[in-house]
Amino acid sequence: MPMPAQGEVWLTRFDPVEGHEQGGQRPALIISNDRFNRLPSGLCILVPTTTRDRGIPFHLRVEPPEGGLDRDSFLLCDQPRTMSTTRLLRRLGVVDEEIVRAAQRLIGMFIDR
Repeated sequence: MPMPAQGEVWLTRFDPVEGHEQGGQRPALIISNDRFNRLPSGLCILVPTTTRDRGIPFHLRVEPPEGGLDRDSFLLCDQPRTMSTTRLLRRLGVVDEEIVRAAQRLIGMFIDR
């Protein structure tokens, strides 16, 4: 079973999905801290990516080669997921800590009162 670390980008299997959730295999940023990632639950919290710029304020642009990405991508900070680490297929790279913090801030904006 993979052991992800905060700030890593992993190719991730998202299917099955419902509604407007992102599906398929795509890179995702691990945003959960390493204490959570090491729990025996085998879960991590991540944010999927897309290559389409939809102009949504909760989508954070990441430019290659950051995180091992090969093209401009957008972190879908409005779609954080708790997923089994068995869905993580391959580690692509690591992003700068400031990108992780920016993603966490965006998520906080829509869960705070």
